[in-house]
Amino acid sequence: MDTLWEPIGRIIEGFGVDRCMWGTDWTRTTNFLTYEEGVEAFRQHWPMTPSERASLLGETALRIYKWDAAGT
Repeated sequence: MDTLWEPIGRIIEGFGVDRCMWGTDWTRTTNFLTYEEGVEAFRQHWPMTPSERASLLGETALRIYKWDAAGT
């Protein structure tokens, strides 16, 4: 996983956190880690403000896809 951080960092820095969305291929890795472990590895690695983290981990997707956070 260490080989991922540098290119991911370049993408986030190049496009800005408000233009990036984080996703996971968790269903392919269920034999190796839990969903929480996959998310936490990412969340703990990046030095982000709570606002930046919220954007990357969901708010940008809500905005881009015009989804309602309440699911309505």
